[in-house]
Amino acid sequence: MTRRTLLATVAIGACITFAGSLTYAQQFPTKPIEASVWAAAGGGTDTVNRLIGRAMEKELGGSVVVVNRTGGGGAVAMSYVWGKPHDGYSWLGASEQMQSTAVMGFHTTKTKDWRWYMVAGAPASLAVKADSPYKTYEDLVKAAQANPGKINITHCPIGCVFHLKAIGLADATKTKVTYVPYPGSAPAMVAVLSGDGDAVISSISEQSEYIKGGRLRSLGMVEMTPFQFAGVGTIPAIGEKYPDIAKMPARQWLGIAVPGDTPKAVTDRLDAAFVKAMQDEDVKGNAARNYLNLFGAYGDEAMKILLAMESAVGWKLQELGVAKIAPDQLGIPKP
Repeated sequence: MTRRTLLATVAIGACITFAGSLTYAQQFPTKPIEASVWAAAGGGTDTVNRLIGRAMEKELGGSVVVVNRTGGGGAVAMSYVWGKPHDGYSWLGASEQMQSTAVMGFHTTKTKDWRWYMVAGAPASLAVKADSPYKTYEDLVKAAQANPGKINITHCPIGCVFHLKAIGLADATKTKVTYVPYPGSAPAMVAVLSGDGDAVISSISEQSEYIKGGRLRSLGMVEMTPFQFAGVGTIPAIGEKYPDIAKMPARQWLGIAVPGDTPKAVTDRLDAAFVKAMQDEDVKGNAARNYLNLFGAYGDEAMKILLAMESAVGWKLQELGVAKIAPDQLGIPKP
């Protein structure tokens, strides 16, 4: 075979490969896509996955079947998806939980190993019982500064996003508070209503019915931006006065992920469908009704956000003595 013939053969092979990849992408999907949600049916992760799945169906021209695969702190769903062919037909119904699974020893993959699609999330609110003597977040901060360790802040389990938000708040305001974990945000809010806590940090979405019912009062968002709550008005952003809150980049987010080595021709299709789906009226309507902020981040943008979160969360869990594997052993850099 002459050099010219060899080069021609290579060029023809490359064209065939490219054409095959293009055809595969144009035909994708040719069978149902399965989204394995790590959380239980009826919760935020499940609801958002069903909504974004239906919206992306319209763009992809195929069906998205949502299956709840709970257990292992997310490991059951992650292992199932990771063990399937990385061809775009198996999605992970994901949330901020996935940024702690590596240091908690739940799964061997890290944030960098996946491609993320961030749909939405509810911002964190610092709330008190309606008749609490603390009328503003500054009242609570001053009380905590005057009485170190005497203010009890309830939240979901140790290491959850709202526990980390509470730590970020205390660090930013240079206060010492007592963190009181509960099995979830619901019992944490009930504890404050029962007088067993001074304040609770949970999502504004979770607090919404209590706020509308006049039982809880939000003192401020543990965020950098205020929140417009219909019928209540503007809830101030604590981060505007205490910007160091941003040093703890933990946030609630809900969405999907696929293995990072999924063929680009397929992820290009998923990217385009995701962008269109984020404009779907059902997706936007659900977000408004449930007090969720829409993100729409994917690819490099989502990776940058979530790598920072994995770093901050991982090292904080290590500091708290909760992490099962040290972040540096996993190659997770310090914030």
